[in-house]
Amino acid sequence: MSFTFKPRLNVASAIPKSLFDTMHEKSIEVLERIGIQVSNESLIRRIKGRNGFGLENGRITIKGYVIENLVDEVRKRRKRNLTRDEEATILSPGYPGCSSILDLETDRIEPLTTDRLIEATKLIDSLYDWGVRGEAPGAPVDIPPRLRRIAQCMIGYKYCRSAGPAPFESYEEAVYIKRMAEVMDQSFGIPIYIVSPLRLEGISVDRAIPFLERGECEWISVSSMPLAGSTAPVYPIGAFIQAISEALGGYAILHEAYPNIPIGFGINAYHFDMRYGNIVIGSPEQTLMDLFSVALGIYYGGGLYGSRSFRTMAKGVDVQAQVEKSSSATVGVLTGPGTFVHSGELSIDELFSPVQLVLDCEIARYLTRLAKGLELNEDQIELSLQAMERCVAKGHYLADETTRKDHRRIFWSPSLFDNSLLRTSKGDIDIIRKAKEICREKISQHDYLLDEKKMKKIDEIYREAAKSLS
Repeated sequence: MSFTFKPRLNVASAIPKSLFDTMHEKSIEVLERIGIQVSNESLIRRIKGRNGFGLENGRITIKGYVIENLVDEVRKRRKRNLTRDEEATILSPGYPGCSSILDLETDRIEPLTTDRLIEATKLIDSLYDWGVRGEAPGAPVDIPPRLRRIAQCMIGYKYCRSAGPAPFESYEEAVYIKRMAEVMDQSFGIPIYIVSPLRLEGISVDRAIPFLERGECEWISVSSMPLAGSTAPVYPIGAFIQAISEALGGYAILHEAYPNIPIGFGINAYHFDMRYGNIVIGSPEQTLMDLFSVALGIYYGGGLYGSRSFRTMAKGVDVQAQVEKSSSATVGVLTGPGTFVHSGELSIDELFSPVQLVLDCEIARYLTRLAKGLELNEDQIELSLQAMERCVAKGHYLADETTRKDHRRIFWSPSLFDNSLLRTSKGDIDIIRKAKEICREKISQHDYLLDEKKMKKIDEIYREAAKSLS
């Protein structure tokens, strides 16, 4: 007998397949009757007259059989790669869009300047052995606007071994970021966001089309961010039907237009706060929507993964941040394997906090241990009975060979949190102060150096961009 007790939320079985079938059918109705608005002339030219696609008043409608055939292909393809490491502790800052930083010394919100960004990037790299993977967490605000993302990409590559291409808003930026990625031998792809409701147009499309026309990107991803009650129906089921329509519709159009470029899609809907007029990340509603999205992904052929979200609306390292991050991430690890996203970020992804990143590492280790579960087997039963015979008369098991051998393997020992009682503590219970000391130590010990030849090429590309765009 051998058994590991792993607490899990079985989201796939918690939702009846008939509900997903109905939502899928209704999304096809939306695509057949309402369609997707498209304004890019290159895209319209490639779709016009294609079987199964209609064009009227700038909207592309799509026949149901086209969607069904594509979904069948997607499900078959996704079944080939569904494995994930369930026990790995990997943290990512997520979308690197911060423009401010919570200063390590003053605790004040400060602009994310070049010097501060370099320090933050060094910290991210220095936590590599703790499972942190990422890049420069934002764009330096003391650089001319058109150069900021390129500077972010350069800083990421120079100071962080796990850095990837920085995000970009324009085609002009993307040209230089793509060249930097090529120097680093990395793939270059383009995320395309459907503008809710049901519009395949805007910045993300316009920046992508030149690359797609020349076949100069290796993949496309399609997604949208419908806000329930704002840019989508207020009812979660309606918001998700729109999200499905946007993802499948965008996927179908781009697949038809550029069949030789691999395309993926993701589906989610989001909580909108009417009082403040913005998206809300970290709320109980958003955690529920994230879970529903996981189940929806399984329906469309994806593997099980946990939405391990460290997202929060908090503007400081405070109670709100810890509650929102821990709550949503706990649900995520109980759902399945995945990366802890938005680590170190506050106010969604506007604000980077070095201290919060260290705290998030500790929370992630805590939750990874939770997900690992309890190992229970026959060998342990026999070892326990033998230990009882040896130790009952002594009144404790502290010095027993089984305790000495296995207690560190069985029980997680925190690096930052304090498990002592008040009367036995050494007085060093200020976790924030301890986290700050770790940040300073890690930054001072940073020793990653980019290969000299690659650094020279990255610098040359940046100088060329500065000359052209500033």
